Amino acid sequence: MLRSLKILKILSTILCIFILILDVLDFVRIFNSSSVIVEQSHDIDGIVVFTGGEDRIKTSVELLSSGVAERLFISGVNPGTNKYNISEQILIDFNLIDCCIDLGSNAKNTFENALETADWIRENEYENIIIVTSDYHMKRSLLILRNLSKNTNFFPYHVKSKLLYDLNITKFEKLRIIALEYSKYLYTRVKLLFEFN
Repeated sequence: MLRSLKILKILSTILCIFILILDVLDFVRIFNSSSVIVEQSHDIDGIVVFTGGEDRIKTSVELLSSGVAERLFISGVNPGTNKYNISEQILIDFNLIDCCIDLGSNAKNTFENALETADWIRENEYENIIIVTSDYHMKRSLLILRNLSKNTNFFPYHVKSKLLYDLNITKFEKLRIIALEYSKYLYTRVKLLFEFN
């Protein structure tokens, strides 16, 4: 009996490690995946971008300029930043910013970005949204958004991170950053599991 329990414990541990490895590999796969091709035929209502990463705002403004949606929401803007500052930073027509871009300045982290975004979606009664953020940040962002805004269709448009290709970052540092992002993703899954079920 004791021997059987010991074997069962070992097998359970091996199974847990195997599942964890598969989950980590699935998480890392995002670095090699492509963004969805979003066309005007998707009936996109708006675009949302979470600030904090390389080229995120620029990419979202390019999408807006291409005509796939009529409005853009930038979540996580510094309270001291206004539309004029943004138009100067990314060198776009202020008229586009003035007519079609909304700023959210209440978010300080990903969960608050998602809350701010869910409010914006609800206020505008939108159904189809493109979400723009960095590739390593996308899975966690979508996970939270889909829990907060269950009736919304989200189309991921991730900005390719330079993390894996930057020669100035050591392999150890790259692994540390990926491990940190995966830990946040795992924590979020557990948190949402208990909060929403």
